[in-house]
Amino acid sequence: MVSSMQVIANDDTAYLNKAAVRTVIWVVALYVLWTGAWVLERALEPRLPWFATAGGSFVYWTVMKLAVWVAPALLLLRPPVISVRRRALLWGSALGLLTGLMALAGRIIGHQPLFRLSPSWALVNAVAVAPVVEEIAFRGALLPALLKRYRFAVANSITALLFLGAHLPGWYFQGRLRPMLTAPAGGALSIFLIGLLFGWAAYRGKSISASILAHSLNNFFNA
Repeated sequence: MVSSMQVIANDDTAYLNKAAVRTVIWVVALYVLWTGAWVLERALEPRLPWFATAGGSFVYWTVMKLAVWVAPALLLLRPPVISVRRRALLWGSALGLLTGLMALAGRIIGHQPLFRLSPSWALVNAVAVAPVVEEIAFRGALLPALLKRYRFAVANSITALLFLGAHLPGWYFQGRLRPMLTAPAGGALSIFLIGLLFGWAAYRGKSISASILAHSLNNFFNA
């Protein structure tokens, strides 16, 4: 005779297995579709001069990120928590400013100008679009899905590694893959470490509004 506790345990296991399958599907779809977006962009750019403009590139990649990163995450994984609360704002601003101060310190040591910002579509993408889209997908949807099976340190590390992996197609098609993989600072290692930090912000802030803020501030100071 099967006890009620065994039934509950079986239901929980089945739920976790389905969640794991959805997570794997999302990861595979992300890499395949994102690589396809780069292939399509390279094919269309010589034929459509609009793609070569800053505005055209901004529109194309914004649409692609929403279609490839956000939409599948919302369909397959848990909807993210984006509540704006004091705890989230404190963690997001603190960690974002920390990375910003580190960037400024590096420029001071390297005798470089502290700020070289100019209004552009690339800046809008770096400070406004990319942080929202990437955090919804990775810290908002993927990280909570992994937390159902793993403790935070493991789930956050996997999320940061997959976040790094999502940058590889772009580096490859831009001809920057090897330099970015081998750079001691500002390359793959930095992306992985900053991904860990964004995950920590979302976890401690209890909302991805914390990681979005940290991500935006980091990109602003590093733009």
